[in-house]
Amino acid sequence: MEDPRILLQKRPGMAEISARYRQMQQRLRDRLDHEFGPLSWSMSAPVSRSGCTEFPDVADAESWVLESWKSPGNLPDEHWLRAVEIIRHITGEYGFGEPEIIVDRSGDHEITANDEYGAVYQFGTARNTVLMVTTGCHLVER
Repeated sequence: MEDPRILLQKRPGMAEISARYRQMQQRLRDRLDHEFGPLSWSMSAPVSRSGCTEFPDVADAESWVLESWKSPGNLPDEHWLRAVEIIRHITGEYGFGEPEIIVDRSGDHEITANDEYGAVYQFGTARNTVLMVTTGCHLVER
């Protein structure tokens, strides 16, 4: 098995990868606003940081939950499949796989997908429309 630190050094550092995911979130919000808006996106939670259970012996490896975003209100059911197409297309450009359905019922929908580094996004609509990205484990530059 490869040394955990060497494996992490092959990944982008946290500053680089978090900037990339933030760019993806911005593109998603902009595109959804263009297609279905105006949507009133606001940050619903700040960044939170934690150590990596996947690499417990690497002190400077972290996983971050990036700023979470919400827009009041629900995307109507008739727009959900188009929203999923938009999410699939843009997140695919950033290395995320095909969306998996978490919830799919009238007025309540949620999807998720992962990338090669273990990052995951969640996008859903019910009472509010929400977007959240959690990074995989990456080295934090100190």
